[in-house]
Amino acid sequence: RLACRGFSTRPNVVILGTGWASFRVLADIDAKRNNVTVISPRNHLLFTPMLASSALGTVNQRSICQPVRPLVAKKNATYYESFVVGVDKAKKLVNCKTLGGAEYLIPYDKLVAADFNIPGVKENALFMKETADATRFKDHVLEKLEEANYYTVLDNDPNMSEEEKAKIQELLTFVVVGGGPTGVELCGELTDFLYNEGARLYGHLKSFIRVHMFTYDLLNTFDQELQDYAISHLRKKQNVQVHLGAFVQKVEPHVVREARREQHVHPLRHAGMVRRDQAPPLREELRFAMNERGSQILVDRFLKVKGEDDIFAIGDCSTIEDYWLPQTAQVANQEGQYLAKCLSNKDSSNIKPFEFHNKGMMAYLGGFNAVMANLPGVNRITGFIAFLGWRFTYWFLQLSMRNRFMLSTDW
Repeated sequence: RLACRGFSTRPNVVILGTGWASFRVLADIDAKRNNVTVISPRNHLLFTPMLASSALGTVNQRSICQPVRPLVAKKNATYYESFVVGVDKAKKLVNCKTLGGAEYLIPYDKLVAADFNIPGVKENALFMKETADATRFKDHVLEKLEEANYYTVLDNDPNMSEEEKAKIQELLTFVVVGGGPTGVELCGELTDFLYNEGARLYGHLKSFIRVHMFTYDLLNTFDQELQDYAISHLRKKQNVQVHLGAFVQKVEPHVVREARREQHVHPLRHAGMVRRDQAPPLREELRFAMNERGSQILVDRFLKVKGEDDIFAIGDCSTIEDYWLPQTAQVANQEGQYLAKCLSNKDSSNIKPFEFHNKGMMAYLGGFNAVMANLPGVNRITGFIAFLGWRFTYWFLQLSMRNRFMLSTDW
């Protein structure tokens, strides 16, 4: 079934996804010059920088979710809560499937691929990308604490044997794979919870708690001094066993395999294990030009997919040829702003190549401690002052006063 809006001479711009990049395109595009359609199974923008905080209850999930429909209505656009299952590039049609399984087609003149939202999760790991992932993560941590709590009495003997100690150690060993800002902040939030609330509620289990981080490097977009500061804080203050230079090759039940050695640990981790930039099946079917690892769609400096006409890719699913940028909300936001301006500009000859302007970086380390770098007028800040700056910045970046108010009450 072909779904389309009434006849119009305006181009049909179809946006796939409701992530940072696509939300910014929708917010900034000139709707008077374009018929805009948004397709995504997620009907809200998730403030992903604070997803780790919501996973351990520091903030409420509702406080970091911005509904997409109010903005859609304001822009006189159309939103379909559906998955994208294919794209006919020759006929310029997007094949969509509703949550109930019905399929339909949407025509496009310009296609913006920001997030394909293809379902699929590895069996032995937990992701950290959606609100459901945060809920699953929190439930998993609590489940393992409870399981460790009653494990010693399953044999009707309250005394703890060496075998039972080993099993409890395994149950309370958690692994985070990836040392980017999300992984670091997840480690900080997780250890805050385990060594504070967890230790208070399950005091007899505190000595068994272990948190590991496997990563090749840590916060590689920060300078070396801040990297060393973060590593030292995680190891000494948060009791995280940081394994640098690690290439994780495979995750099995109770085992993480990495290039140098094998660690028998319980596989709890964030999205860095199967990274957010890993290509889902749809990208392979579309046969877009990909980067060397085959993990991201390759685009030019105008964010157009290499070798394609009228198809753009922004956000985590893409990478700019010969212009590497980190996968952060800040990059996605600026790409969205740039593309919205391009799509709203009738004279394409005046469009300059995309250029990223770094407005600063930050990461929470746990224990009311953070790092901030490359801020306007300030090169670096660490410690409690950086923590206050981290919180204020994320509060300020919320997209509505509703979210700012809710976040303030959470804190």
